[in-house]
Amino acid sequence: MTLIACTCPYCGGEVKMEDTLLKGYCTYCGRQIINEKAVVGKIDVKMDCSSETVNTLKLIKYSMYDGDAYTARALLAKAMQMDPNNSDVWYMDAVLDRKNANTDLARAKQFPSYGIFTEQDVKTYRNFDNSGSQAVFIVTIAMWFFILVACIPIAIIFRMFFLIPIVMIVGFVIVLGSFMYKGKHSHNIPEPVFEDETDAAKQVAYNETVEQKADQK
Repeated sequence: MTLIACTCPYCGGEVKMEDTLLKGYCTYCGRQIINEKAVVGKIDVKMDCSSETVNTLKLIKYSMYDGDAYTARALLAKAMQMDPNNSDVWYMDAVLDRKNANTDLARAKQFPSYGIFTEQDVKTYRNFDNSGSQAVFIVTIAMWFFILVACIPIAIIFRMFFLIPIVMIVGFVIVLGSFMYKGKHSHNIPEPVFEDETDAAKQVAYNETVEQKADQK
């Protein structure tokens, strides 16, 4: 046991108390005093950010549902700062950062989940911003432009008129295939639904039903 000298903040008296005690009483004025050294050394303060993390994860999922990658990435950075030790943030990062997707997926399996974004959601949201179909569509437009500007004039100059309908048919097939691909891989993600929100909605509906029955009586 080690005694340390503490100064009473009320009367200025010097009080000796054990270094392990968090608080004691002044022998001069009788007021309670805090041993700040013991507080700093013995208490491990940890903020509980789980509620805020869950709300942020929900906002990220809604942003991805809306196709807003910029907002989703900004919110994900915030969620990782609050709690990087959950699988949800790494599954989300696997979607938003495709280059490191395999690493993120492996890391996600090391942590527990809040149940907001799962491994199944990675497959569902993989093309949330339609980036794949947009790339195909841009390439198709570029090819169609090349056909109009290059192939048809060349066929006319060299009097190879039979190539014009062939080129037009090929161009039409390419454009049609592009639209079919875009439709097949278009944004088709179900609206996010969370269990706690579902329970709240059920409770509201139940309360409304009870009120209606009471009014009828």
